[in-house]
Amino acid sequence: MEGEAGYFAVAIALIVALIVTPTSILLTLYWRGVRTIWLFIGLIAVCLSIFAITAAGFGLWYVRQPHILNANGPTPTVEFEVKPPDGQSVQSLADVEPELDTDRNPMPMPGYWHTDAAENSGVRAGYVELYFRTSQRHFVLKFPGREDRIFRLQLPANPMSTRYRTWSDWKKPDFVAKAGEQPSRPSGGNEYQIRYKVDYQER
Repeated sequence: MEGEAGYFAVAIALIVALIVTPTSILLTLYWRGVRTIWLFIGLIAVCLSIFAITAAGFGLWYVRQPHILNANGPTPTVEFEVKPPDGQSVQSLADVEPELDTDRNPMPMPGYWHTDAAENSGVRAGYVELYFRTSQRHFVLKFPGREDRIFRLQLPANPMSTRYRTWSDWKKPDFVAKAGEQPSRPSGGNEYQIRYKVDYQER
């Protein structure tokens, strides 16, 4: 109810502004002695200004709304593979939870590990769903009681092109962080690495 009342108040304010603003300007021009063609030109200028301001406001509102990446088809996914540091086995990823953080998702998107991967492949594979258009995507490996690894995905807002359906190069984390702490740059050296690609086939 409060939301509906707020929208109603905004609508009334816009209607009043659209009526009162040009009327006030025209009355001011008339009072100052502006007549005939110049009064008409003033009316046109006022209407164009109001239209431009309204269009700009609507454009800003539209840009800030979350947009579904593939509204009329299957939900795209990021397929990923995680390679442990040299000297560590894939078992070091047994309790790790993958997730995707974006500026559009209200909550992190959980990732899922594939259960049919070969045990001797040296990597652990999984996937995470992509819902919204945004270029701000961070893939996170959450290590219980240890520093999480944060990878910035080099994908555009709309990664549906076929060029993103091939595996990326192996990538080290851009940041590390423990829960509740500010991310920091990794110290380098031997680290977990990922590679990824976009898939949007029916599962």
